[in-house]
Amino acid sequence: MGSLAIAIKKINMKYTKNIVKILLLAQCFLLFCTCDKEVVTTEQHELNLIAFVTCPFNEKFDSNTNLEKYVLKKFGKPYSVSKWRDKLGLHREPPKAPIEVDQIVLRYEKKYEFEITRGINKKIEFFKMIFLLDFTDLKYGINKDTTIKDIEKLFGNLGGVTEIEDVYEINYYYTYSDDSPYGYTLKIVFRKGKLDYIDIRMKFDPYLL
Repeated sequence: MGSLAIAIKKINMKYTKNIVKILLLAQCFLLFCTCDKEVVTTEQHELNLIAFVTCPFNEKFDSNTNLEKYVLKKFGKPYSVSKWRDKLGLHREPPKAPIEVDQIVLRYEKKYEFEITRGINKKIEFFKMIFLLDFTDLKYGINKDTTIKDIEKLFGNLGGVTEIEDVYEINYYYTYSDDSPYGYTLKIVFRKGKLDYIDIRMKFDPYLL
């Protein structure tokens, strides 16, 4: 009986230790989840948005990057190219001397469309428009299986959602601020619960530089 009692005591001790380990792991997991939720702040949502609209692909470029060459290198020859001369600031109030720019549109059939604004005499270059029907190599792992909840976790509150039958349209807006001359609209559209297209529109006020 003495040996049996000792064996039972050992089993109980081992069982108790395992329970304590499980409880500690569970507590650590809950703490991790809580901390993870706190990381995604409103400020982080905005940083995610700015990074995405500047370049939605998993690549970085700086102010010296030639965006036309970047697109051609990454996606190859487009099926259609348009180029024309334009002016920024024609209708600005108060009026200022307009800035000459080149507008370049590169179209990839049923996949992508890019419009690039490039200054003639002033160093300005940015994506005025990016339209995506293909979701390969996008930031944050966004792909055809991305859900509306995934988008909300990345970019914040979905107060700008409109729903028409099976189509959900999500809009994010970022206006000019003292720190940036850029403003943008990010539109993400789901059809029947599946990511349908992403449309990025960028505005630029060169006089805020």
